[in-house]
Amino acid sequence: MKKVILLFWLMPLISYGQIIENFESGNLNGWVQSSDGHWSADTTYSISGRYSLHHCFDNPAPGTDQIGLPLTDLQPSMGNTKWSFMIRYDNDPSSANNWCIFLLSDREPEAMIPGENVNGYAIGVNLTGVDDSLRLWKLKEGNISPVLCTGIKWQSESGINQAVIINVERSPAGKWKTDVRSASGSEMGTAEATDTELFYSSWFGIFYRYTSARDRLLWIDNVSVDGVFFKDTEPPDVIKCQAVSRNSVEITLDEQPDSGFMIPGNFSLNTSSRNACRIIILSPFSYQIVFDSILANKKLNNLIINTLCDNYSNCTQNISISFSPVWAETGDVIISEVMADPDPPVLLPAKEYLEITNRTGFSYNLKNWLLSAEDQKTRLGETIIRPGEYIIVCSVADTFLFSKYGRVTGVKSFPSLTDAGRCIILTDSSGIMIHGVEYSSDWYGEQLKAEGGWSLEIMDKNYPFYMAGNWAVSRSRTGGTPGKSNSVEGINPDKSFYGLVNVFPVDSGSITVKFSEPVKAIEKFLINIKISERVIKSIFPLDPLQREYKINPDAPLKKREKYTVDFPSSVTDFADNKIERGSLIFGLPEPVSAGDILFNEILFNPLPDEQDFIEFFNNSDKVIDASELYLVSISDETGDTSELINVSADGRCIMPGSYYAITTDRESVIRRYFSSVPDAVFTADKLPSMPDDKGHLVLFNRQLDLVDEVSYNEKMHYSLLSGYEGISLEKVRPDLPSTDLKNWHSASEASGWGTPGGANSVYPGQPVPDDNVVLSSTKFSPNNDGYEDLLLIDLNFNGNGNIVNVWIYDETGSFVRKLADNLLAGSHASVTWDGTDRDGSLVERGIYIIYVSLFDDTGKIRKWKKICTVLR
Repeated sequence: MKKVILLFWLMPLISYGQIIENFESGNLNGWVQSSDGHWSADTTYSISGRYSLHHCFDNPAPGTDQIGLPLTDLQPSMGNTKWSFMIRYDNDPSSANNWCIFLLSDREPEAMIPGENVNGYAIGVNLTGVDDSLRLWKLKEGNISPVLCTGIKWQSESGINQAVIINVERSPAGKWKTDVRSASGSEMGTAEATDTELFYSSWFGIFYRYTSARDRLLWIDNVSVDGVFFKDTEPPDVIKCQAVSRNSVEITLDEQPDSGFMIPGNFSLNTSSRNACRIIILSPFSYQIVFDSILANKKLNNLIINTLCDNYSNCTQNISISFSPVWAETGDVIISEVMADPDPPVLLPAKEYLEITNRTGFSYNLKNWLLSAEDQKTRLGETIIRPGEYIIVCSVADTFLFSKYGRVTGVKSFPSLTDAGRCIILTDSSGIMIHGVEYSSDWYGEQLKAEGGWSLEIMDKNYPFYMAGNWAVSRSRTGGTPGKSNSVEGINPDKSFYGLVNVFPVDSGSITVKFSEPVKAIEKFLINIKISERVIKSIFPLDPLQREYKINPDAPLKKREKYTVDFPSSVTDFADNKIERGSLIFGLPEPVSAGDILFNEILFNPLPDEQDFIEFFNNSDKVIDASELYLVSISDETGDTSELINVSADGRCIMPGSYYAITTDRESVIRRYFSSVPDAVFTADKLPSMPDDKGHLVLFNRQLDLVDEVSYNEKMHYSLLSGYEGISLEKVRPDLPSTDLKNWHSASEASGWGTPGGANSVYPGQPVPDDNVVLSSTKFSPNNDGYEDLLLIDLNFNGNGNIVNVWIYDETGSFVRKLADNLLAGSHASVTWDGTDRDGSLVERGIYIIYVSLFDDTGKIRKWKKICTVLR
């Protein structure tokens, strides 16, 4: 405020002066011409007194001429400034023949040409356009723009051979007035306008453009300039400094600096090594200093200016200005309550609303913050949210309904909050995600309250990105707590971060990775993320909640190769929990063909209020995309099929030799079956109809080619079970045909009656094919305890036309059961024995003989005997 203080307290040092020039001396002392001898003070058709300033150069070619008078120490910002002059132009103006009077110019007469490198204000005709109107113009960095139009058409209202008196006045606040009169003093027109910009103003001048036949037709007389003339001996001062973005500062000076001020190297932040990268002129006194790094938020920063000089060479060096930027960071302002289903109401208005809460000790302006719900977006208006404050956000039409509950801000297009759930995101004016929540109707927990009229509330505001486990239905008797503390509020810390839930290559050059919850500042770990031996070139978010990202390796992926993506253990969620699962195996998917994916386990008769599941096995050496698989159920009685159901809505890699289970209630299935492998159990939107007694499932690829099928019925279960609810059917070995009923068996009791996502409880392991007939064990105990409940008999032969019989005898030679009767085995076959005799009852413990006879395609007969023991 230094210059203003001088004006107020040191008034005797300020000179209110006037420059008057009537040219009656007959000379141009003090005036500077762009070309000497082109102007004169002469008596040729003078317009006032004996002498007038006259353009006197007879130019054989078109040209421009300028003449100017220095305005030493004129300070338009410190008081009213008035200009007055008489002018006569003895020609009709045009684009090639025109003039202007520079009231203020920062350049000498030689450079005083409109549209070139001159800044200032000028009044004249046809600087742009050809409408002959007398206008006040602003000239800035080569641009010409009108400030005001006097309304006077020079050609028709002034005419040639007529002198006109022009008066112009400017206030320190930038208000301009013009008053135009005839030589006799009669008023021709007045106008007013405001333009606050002010340039370094060191010259008054005249510009004249003419064709070769229209020179020497301009006269000026009785020039006067009234204003504050003050000898500036003080350097500029910074009167305001504030952060205006995350990487820029706006400063305001008390006077215009010199041109050297604009060099980015003149500014640094906190240390001399952090120089500015760009300077933006906001006005002659205000500048935005932009850095290529972010300011320290909510902390003291120092802007260092190496040199600050004005246009009078008054300078200060090494200026340090302290300022503290404040902007909202992710998690500072949170969505703390969601009323998605207000009808039927309890005691609150039957209208949707959100509540947002400021968790910090700072205030934030919500202007231009964006509230998004998928494809619906709306901007918040000018609203200050104070420390710890709650604000209700609703439709602008509903603000009066909620005003009695607390502070309300209304938006024109309040996003629709669907009952089932959706993702809501709050971003600031820079597009930075401040908070978001993907709520679900499952969060209500209480079926009665899920029917409507009750809000969902966050429990512990200290963990805003702890999703399902940190939200609950309101306990308030009104149905919600808009504008105040939540009824479910309490201590509920987020203690873990599971990590990676999916990795899928979009193509050979880009991979999507998805995490169980939002990840904090993952970009800073770029150099530590690895894909096998490849380096990551880039990573950027695909999900506004920062759960899903796209990464690009430095070399393309190849088919039939396994890759492992590895994130460092230092990756955390927003609660600073370190990642638990930071690695996943994946590969480039290939088209799926018949037999590549097989049914491996099915639960079609779950316990009451629980859900079915289906498990697949990748029987190929290819990576298969689960989203390319489709399921249907078929009614064998009618032949009708269910709708086509996608196994996965997202692209997911089913790796060779791996299991992949789907259900509509993943958490319930994992809780129920303790032998499940949670990493291989996934949620599907729906499953095909699976009747409790029997059914028929078919698996297709995207082209509707059959991949696998299974017909099941409850008789495939272990015959001695007392009931079948909650017990899955498992393949005895995953690579066996799904269509053969003998290849299926009840899951063991020891496994918990099911193994979704993992190896089957009845799976004896891969046989070692070192003999024609191989038993999975020399003993087994058919008690359904999950350990050696079945005997698997593998048959390995030459040729494909092998007819096989497999019979069971006890140690006395008595016939027990026939397992295979003239089975066309091909080169390989497997049969199982569950320890039952021909009437389905369990055999006694003891030694049993496995008798195998073969009739091969050459007509030869071969026989084998194997011994096994049944234990109890």
